[in-house]
Amino acid sequence: MSKYLSILKQYWNYNSFRPLQEEIIQSVANGNDTLAVLPTGGGKSLCFQIPTLAKNGLCIVISPLIALMQDQVLQLKKRNIKAAMITSGMSHRKIDQIYGNCIYGDYKFLYISPERLKNDTFLTRLPEMPVSLIAVDEAHCISQWGYDFRPSYLEINTIREVHSTPLVALTATATPKVQADIIDKLNLTEPKKFIGSLKRDNLSLHVRHTTDKIPKLFEILNSVGGTSIVYTMSRRKTKLIADELLHQNFSATYYHAGLSKERRDEHQNDWIVGHKRIMVSTNAFGMGIDKANVRSIIHFELPESMEAYYQEAGRAGRDEKNSVAVILVNEQDIQRLEKSAVEKFPEEQVLKNILVGIYNYLKINFGDGPGKPHPFSLYKFAKQYNLEVKLVYNAVESLVKDGWIELSDAYYSPSKLFFRISNEELYRFQVNQEEYEEMIKYILRHYAGVFDQNTKINEQHIAREINESEDDVKRKLAYLHRSGIATYYPQNDDPIMHFLRARPPRDEIYFNKEQLSFLRQRHQSKIQTMITYVLQNDHCRFQYIQKYFGEHEQEVCGICDICLQQKQNRQKKEFRRLELGIISLLEEDSLTFEQLSKQLKAPKKQIEQVINYLQQEERIEQSEEIWQLKQ
Repeated sequence: MSKYLSILKQYWNYNSFRPLQEEIIQSVANGNDTLAVLPTGGGKSLCFQIPTLAKNGLCIVISPLIALMQDQVLQLKKRNIKAAMITSGMSHRKIDQIYGNCIYGDYKFLYISPERLKNDTFLTRLPEMPVSLIAVDEAHCISQWGYDFRPSYLEINTIREVHSTPLVALTATATPKVQADIIDKLNLTEPKKFIGSLKRDNLSLHVRHTTDKIPKLFEILNSVGGTSIVYTMSRRKTKLIADELLHQNFSATYYHAGLSKERRDEHQNDWIVGHKRIMVSTNAFGMGIDKANVRSIIHFELPESMEAYYQEAGRAGRDEKNSVAVILVNEQDIQRLEKSAVEKFPEEQVLKNILVGIYNYLKINFGDGPGKPHPFSLYKFAKQYNLEVKLVYNAVESLVKDGWIELSDAYYSPSKLFFRISNEELYRFQVNQEEYEEMIKYILRHYAGVFDQNTKINEQHIAREINESEDDVKRKLAYLHRSGIATYYPQNDDPIMHFLRARPPRDEIYFNKEQLSFLRQRHQSKIQTMITYVLQNDHCRFQYIQKYFGEHEQEVCGICDICLQQKQNRQKKEFRRLELGIISLLEEDSLTFEQLSKQLKAPKKQIEQVINYLQQEERIEQSEEIWQLKQ
């Protein structure tokens, strides 16, 4: 392993591997198909990055989240490692350039989303790539038993048909059923399995039942201290809770996918560098975030699955210092989850109406659909058709699982501008429209190529330099677009929708009822598991989680709320036993401390505590080192 340790030291400046990393790296380097289940923060990425760096060739990494890909590519580039990613928001020219770099430019890592595996250009260039390893991140997405099933993961074997290279599948959470499904669906050959323990000796799990969550949140944050993430289920609540915290002089910010990229980046950076102590967020935040000193994870509402909960809770204490994960729960949370078990998968007629609505909203003609990405705002769609956002969200998830569409997470596409008229015609426009003159002059001076191609622009920067509001600049650019003077594409942060089938007539839209029924039952089972977790009060929290994920060795953690309560109960019981024992012995005769200690058979410190208590209660007294009942 000296070669791999040398790479670890050279690029990451670590002197040793974490548990199981060394064994997984050796397995991958030996050419074995490998399944690695390591808890959040266990260093999964190094398990494919290091063996790739140790040999020639390219590693293709399949990842479901653009934010996760962006973070890993950025981290690799910071270490002077050649890496690239492809997203739907990129131009064909940029994508072709990346393919060329992977074929001829000695690149080591190419990150792609699973839907890229069906792209014709990718499939054409794939045989030319020197692929030495395939890494499947979030591998549980390939299993219908997993908590985030994505049909596009089933296309991964496309690469293996072209390149018979080893494959490493990685995930943080997988039950035995999911593990077996990953191996089956990926056609892993005699795979080596490495299953890390979920047990975290430094992470204390708690559930707090409360009717008023905000004061309880304040109490926890005051008692724990340090950096924290507060997870909530709605975008609206992220700001509301952050405002409540700020009002109480906590340093807090918030994050959700509906914010612009600039604001998301700003808020995230404020928290990462320590300008803000608390991040209030939806589950859009956290994947790929490399911050080891998070002291507390607080779930303001009850998550819908054990997998989602433990992945988020596991972001606390990656520096191996004591940390806590707390769920705040009340009766409304239980009712909400039970309702979700029914609402999560809408009826067939509702699915059909929403699918037809999406076709119309995106102007998809009959027979069209596949091949072209479409920015899709779920919220704008719901507003236009006067639908509940939650209903649309659930319906879109069902359409994804039934193989009608793919919906990638939001991507960032900066604003672009291209002047469609000649320089002379533009000058005449400026003369006639003086209010546009200063903006146009600034654009021509600072954005080269704007007459030749779509050119990235920054409206905020333009507005600041010409002393106008950003809204006015955008309004003027939109007018240039409507007038045919320019082509203006405003910044886009919407998710991208891909249609997997051509649009059929309405009466030819059918759904896999058997699969949807299975997924509905599975969802209900996961919800019941979560409800049982928070309501039960007699089993160690970690034991419950380990049992769910199929771990056989389940020792009590000793530090969760239930273990601490049971310890306290045992101490009370022992205290009462000693209290009654001392009174009983002194009823028979006066005794020294040594005589009492000998007969009670307990640690002397415990006996001293009980004697002090009885003396304070004036039930016993001491005379010349002899203890007796007080008369």
